[in-house]
Amino acid sequence: MARIEMTNEVKQKLQPYVDAGKVLLLDLDNGLGPYSDEGNCALVTKFRFIAIDPDAPKSDYEITLDSDLGPIYFKKIADDYIQKDMQLEVNPKTHMIVFKNARELVDGAVNIVDWDAVKANTVSMGGGC
Repeated sequence: MARIEMTNEVKQKLQPYVDAGKVLLLDLDNGLGPYSDEGNCALVTKFRFIAIDPDAPKSDYEITLDSDLGPIYFKKIADDYIQKDMQLEVNPKTHMIVFKNARELVDGAVNIVDWDAVKANTVSMGGGC
């Protein structure tokens, strides 16, 4: 199993979701899968953490990454980014999570999304782009 390292600052940002019993997905938001609408609105590729309930669908997330916070699920379609020395850290200027590996800076602004909050806002706001 591949491992992703994270700084204490990243752990502090993600720990509340783990404590609430959520499962963490490190999602390449490429417009595919049950948690994406980017493909419907724009051709943008971006990583984000999605915190979901344990019984929520995660069949698109076939890869499990080991971490200090437990398993983090990852899309098979994004497996090119699984490289040696995967790390998550917080950029001290932007306070955003940075995802990098030995080869490249993968994403310098990884957001955290609580899927329950997204669903609640989509229902109350009508959803869509």
